Amino acid sequence: MNINTSIALRLKQIREQKGISQAKLAELCGWVQSRIGNYEAGRRNIGVDDAITISNALGISPSELIFGEDHTESWLTPRHRKLLSLFDQLPEAEQDRMIDTFQIRLKEIDDYVERYLRGRFKAADEQ
Repeated sequence: MNINTSIALRLKQIREQKGISQAKLAELCGWVQSRIGNYEAGRRNIGVDDAITISNALGISPSELIFGEDHTESWLTPRHRKLLSLFDQLPEAEQDRMIDTFQIRLKEIDDYVERYLRGRFKAADEQ
């Protein structure tokens, strides 16, 4: 099975899992239904721009459409997943505050390390 066939099958499977018809997906993408049908039949290759459009309409990432769900977050550890899950539960304004808090904390840590290293090298230079 080539990659185009895999993507076509994945598109159809995801669309059907979400209970969306070809006509509805085409409408969400601003296309005609035959375009979706051609993608799913493998008669037409899905380009990057169309993969993004389709993914947005289906509420998935383009990488999930192209590579499959297993690949999408394979690099995430359980701790990453837990953090993302908690973060996603916050309202958008609180998410922004959390990002600001992380940035402030990282700056504090950077400053501490810099002061530590400066003091350490200064002491070595004086000897």
